[in-house]
Amino acid sequence: MFGRLFKFFILCFMFYAAYRWLFDRGQKKTLREWAITLAQALVISSAIFGVLYLLGWHRL
Repeated sequence: MFGRLFKFFILCFMFYAAYRWLFDRGQKKTLREWAITLAQALVISSAIFGVLYLLGWHRL
């Protein structure tokens, strides 16, 4: 129970930190930069899951 609650708070903190970092008032991002960032994140995450699958971690 406490482990799940701890993971939830860590996840919320990570989302909050990412939100503050991405939507800082000093940063002005265009739509193209957002699309490139999202595409890179998707490619990196798929590569990580591909490597984990090849290493034998099938139950993620």
